[in-house]
Amino acid sequence: MADEKTVLHVGPVNTRGGMATVIRILSENPPDGWRAETLATHIEGGILAKFLCWRKARRQLITRLRQNPPDVVHIHTASDYSWWRKRRVALLCNKVGIPVIMHIHSGKFHHYCAGKKGEEVRRICNTDGIYAVTLSEYWGSKLEDWLDESITIFNPLDPELLQKDCVRLENQVLFMGRSDPIKEPELAIAAIDEARKTRPQLQLMMTGIDNSNKLSIQHSEKEWFHPLGWVDERRKMELLNESSMLLVPSRFECQPMVVIEAIHCGLPVLASPAVAETINEVYDVGSWNIKDWAEAIITPPLINNIARDKHLLNNISRQWSELYLKMVAARETE
Repeated sequence: MADEKTVLHVGPVNTRGGMATVIRILSENPPDGWRAETLATHIEGGILAKFLCWRKARRQLITRLRQNPPDVVHIHTASDYSWWRKRRVALLCNKVGIPVIMHIHSGKFHHYCAGKKGEEVRRICNTDGIYAVTLSEYWGSKLEDWLDESITIFNPLDPELLQKDCVRLENQVLFMGRSDPIKEPELAIAAIDEARKTRPQLQLMMTGIDNSNKLSIQHSEKEWFHPLGWVDERRKMELLNESSMLLVPSRFECQPMVVIEAIHCGLPVLASPAVAETINEVYDVGSWNIKDWAEAIITPPLINNIARDKHLLNNISRQWSELYLKMVAARETE
């Protein structure tokens, strides 16, 4: 369409994890009247590979802004080096008058701001033409010391994700996440180990962790421990539909996609306080104590009043459409 506008999504387009999933869903399903494109600023691999990816992305962006600028640049950021890259993208775009979204995904961004970077975040995110988006009102309130104003838009569900009519395996417990201390995979393993003293049939399926991982090698003698590595969307859907519960003991989370997907599939989620304070439809174990987690696994609680509609793509897409059009209109009146 001749009058179609373009939004350029900038972030870890081709990596694994929740942020990349959000970018994929939004870029594959842009609002009506919009065409979505992507620019990858991050790649999995060593430090040199990451630097070269960023340098290439920066060059491509500068050329694009000079020759055929998009109508909106939608930046997806976390903290640390993710912010280091994205702040540079935002400043390049703002310099030539392109409206920018700083879409904040990190569950520890407030800790990052509380350090030396808070003033920089405040200065950039409150610049005219830059719009900060948080994933919930809760996170908007957490960041209000640094964001004069923010817009709340939830993460979207993948429209291809389906709840299947199948029998759940009552002894199959699921953990989905990378081997990172923040995700507390060792707590999940220890909790199952403890719970098996009462329910010896329990099995733990762990995605994001393969047989070569240190954690896998450490627990390789446990016949109930199943490291599956990174799984494709089809296998992920199977696991969400056949497991009996999902464990999410993370220390920090913003709005984890795996929890949203589990809720949509009717899979009960046992969560840490860090997860429960951002998503209501989970069971808050209340601590990071192994025995508390084991007890919740042994006798799973019933979780009622699950609200799924707020993450449906049609609802989320409408909100992005309103924001994009508001940004374009503001630029045209300058």
